[in-house]
Amino acid sequence: MVTQLLHTKCHMPPWRTNGVSRPRLRERLQRGFLDGRKLTLISAPAGYGKTSLAADWVQQTALPIIWLGLDEQDNEFGRFLAYLRLALQKMSANAGSQLQTALDAPHLPSLEEIAACLCDDLAQLGQEVKENGRFLLALDDYHKIHQPLIHDLLNRLLAHLPPACHLLLISREDPPLPLPRLRVRGEMTEIRAQDLRFTVAEAAQFFNQAMQLTLSPEWVAALETRTEGWVASLQLAALSLQGRDAAQTEAFIHAFGGSHRYVFDYLAEEVLGQQDAEVREFLRVTAVLDRFNASLCQSLTGRADSQAILQRLEQANLFLIPLDDERDWFRYHHLFADYLRAGLTPQELARLRASAAYWCEGNGLRFEAVQYALASGDSDFAADVIERALEKNTTWSSGNVTQFLAWLDALPPQTMQSRPQLSLDASRILFTLGRFDTAETSITQAEQALQALPATPETEQMLALADLYRGSIASVRGDAVQAIEQIQFAQARLLPENHLAQARALFSLGQAYHLSGQTARAVESYLQSSAEAQAAGVLFLVVHARCAAARLQIVQGRLRQAEQTCQEALQFAENASIPLLGLAHSLLGSIALERNELEKADRLLQEGISLSRQGRLMDDLTWGLIFLARLRAAQGAASGALTAMQEVQAIVQAYGVPRMSLLVSAYLARIQHDTGQKEVAVQWAAEYRTLRSATLREFEELTLAHILLTAGELEPLPAILHPLLAQAEEGGRGQICLEAMLLLGLCCQANQEETAAQEWVGKALRLAAPEGYARLFLDEGRPLLDLLPQARPIAPDWVDTLLTMSQPQYQPHTPFLAQLPEPLSEQEINVLRLLCAGLSNREIAAELFISPGTAKWHVHNILQKLGVSSRAQAIIRAREMGLIEYGLT
Repeated sequence: MVTQLLHTKCHMPPWRTNGVSRPRLRERLQRGFLDGRKLTLISAPAGYGKTSLAADWVQQTALPIIWLGLDEQDNEFGRFLAYLRLALQKMSANAGSQLQTALDAPHLPSLEEIAACLCDDLAQLGQEVKENGRFLLALDDYHKIHQPLIHDLLNRLLAHLPPACHLLLISREDPPLPLPRLRVRGEMTEIRAQDLRFTVAEAAQFFNQAMQLTLSPEWVAALETRTEGWVASLQLAALSLQGRDAAQTEAFIHAFGGSHRYVFDYLAEEVLGQQDAEVREFLRVTAVLDRFNASLCQSLTGRADSQAILQRLEQANLFLIPLDDERDWFRYHHLFADYLRAGLTPQELARLRASAAYWCEGNGLRFEAVQYALASGDSDFAADVIERALEKNTTWSSGNVTQFLAWLDALPPQTMQSRPQLSLDASRILFTLGRFDTAETSITQAEQALQALPATPETEQMLALADLYRGSIASVRGDAVQAIEQIQFAQARLLPENHLAQARALFSLGQAYHLSGQTARAVESYLQSSAEAQAAGVLFLVVHARCAAARLQIVQGRLRQAEQTCQEALQFAENASIPLLGLAHSLLGSIALERNELEKADRLLQEGISLSRQGRLMDDLTWGLIFLARLRAAQGAASGALTAMQEVQAIVQAYGVPRMSLLVSAYLARIQHDTGQKEVAVQWAAEYRTLRSATLREFEELTLAHILLTAGELEPLPAILHPLLAQAEEGGRGQICLEAMLLLGLCCQANQEETAAQEWVGKALRLAAPEGYARLFLDEGRPLLDLLPQARPIAPDWVDTLLTMSQPQYQPHTPFLAQLPEPLSEQEINVLRLLCAGLSNREIAAELFISPGTAKWHVHNILQKLGVSSRAQAIIRAREMGLIEYGLT
């Protein structure tokens, strides 16, 4: 969730024009930058002026910079990436698009993929930079990061850092990165505490110019010696010296000393002692805030003049750091804030943090409200705030689901046990993350809590949601019967106006209907889910459900309808500005592939796969790659087809879904079969036949039939294909019917049952022609194409189209029988076929088991009907009329 508060983290603190410029350090930084080094590390304890030095360098040299200030909450990986994306946008509004798509995905991608996306985004930014062709990526307060994933991300980033980018890390301690290697290779510039210590000359400039004190060189040297150039203590000393006369100044300097900790405590007391009681109280109360503006300060202090006090604090140089150019948001210096908070009692800390949570919640800063609520130590109050925050976030993606789970994990178990709504939210979050067993545990916890409460309409609705979520889990696990029963039971009790719950129920019901073979009902459920999601305003589900419907419409054999559904999804998404419609493009590509529009299919599939990769939508990516493998096989690119399927296998193995694993292995076997790896395909068939169960797996069975047909093992085919066809016809899955009919036709052809073969091909053409199915015919090659001419009367235009696709030299003609004054009989067609093959009358007679005289008589009739006087002319005439191209030779 992006708010104004978040944007302040991406604002580099300004360097004061009256500050101490440090050219000796600035030149070192600039030299390392211009030399093309990868990293600059400014590492020193608190209060050494690390951030001020970076600001001085950047502003004096006008370097393009991406700035991100870090805090403890940024150890949540999704949150860190979200802030990083915001920081990139400060340089260019369109920057970080690939990183954003990772955050929008249902599941965060692998670390390697995120690093690649970040490198690509930085490389793209590099093309926009004019100054020296390079820019800085600065991470301030990096010592607050202790999440290994973030360290690993930076490690990978450094390994592949685009030349245009230079990484700047500002930290109180060395980060766990390969610093020795970078140091040996000369790829890093380092600024350490000893470098940052003020020299006497710099201290004099600081006291006498920046702080407008008049200190003698001896006094400056004494302070520099006693503080060892520690900038924070020098600043505190300067604040303490303001308003003192010469005698008081000299006494203070002589008394000044001690370790940094004691010096800080002493000087902080001295600084606060110089302020009036109202300012001291203001500082003390607002110290609990990580960031603040006047309104937030007013809510904690009750002071209507909070803006004026903030202006006074800034003018007094009192450790107040602006976070934006408008001087609206501020924070305290961390050490100063730590000191101030140490003076608050636990009761005061809890009360103030709760007040901050209320203000943030009321101003739309729900994420920050939860952080303050959790920090208050009141688990019941925090649970209330979390419940309200989750209620406002109806659409969840990988960018915030992990954050939600972290909130829930921070609550004591007993708090969750007494809050059924929160347990239901937890189950949905865990379901989204694929943690189904734990999700079921949360559902059980919610049900137990609800059963202990009096029955009310509200508790009944929550119990219905529990049943719905159980049904959703059963659906993704493949238990269709249980899923349908539970979802329908829940759906009947859910309020009609709860559109989001109804949309989720209908989507899961669509999955269950699909698994049980009720394809038409599945399509209807998906389309209803889309409509309910639209009423709920959950835009991603609107499009996702339409794409699910389109995929099944293709299975139904309704290519035109599926194409329209995909176009509707794309149009809706465009109007609603929803990105990442990879599946819609991939489905359109698969439709183009079925129609043998290979160039169009290639373009759409490439676009769909690219979008699915960006969105890290693994299901969408899987289907896009499967379609691409089929396309590459159709193009004769065997290696490309197998490469696509290897990636599909890797994705499915990572998710470990048994049903999908079986299906993908069948797709791989089909690709291997179609690209000439017959032995491997036969091996799959043998293994699959040992695993076959009562549950009919249609694609797997079709693949088995293909392989057996090619291997000449015809006897089992009818027993495989007839039940498959009957089930597909009953379920309305026209594409399955079409392929089964073609295989039955080829089986009959192989058994020399020509009439039956023609009947099956004719049935297939009746299904295929209206929707434009071509690839299923072309993939079977010459055996099936030889059957088409005889079946031409059933779909003449489509047969001509298929033959033209298979034989570019083929020119469609008017059917040869229709061109003749008197049609040829079936026996005359047989004679003509043999005549064109060069056989003599005697050879024709032997081939057809007729007498030579009868053969001669047929030849005579053929010549007359063709209007020619010789065999040679008959052959030429047959070729002109398309007889040879129709497969009669």
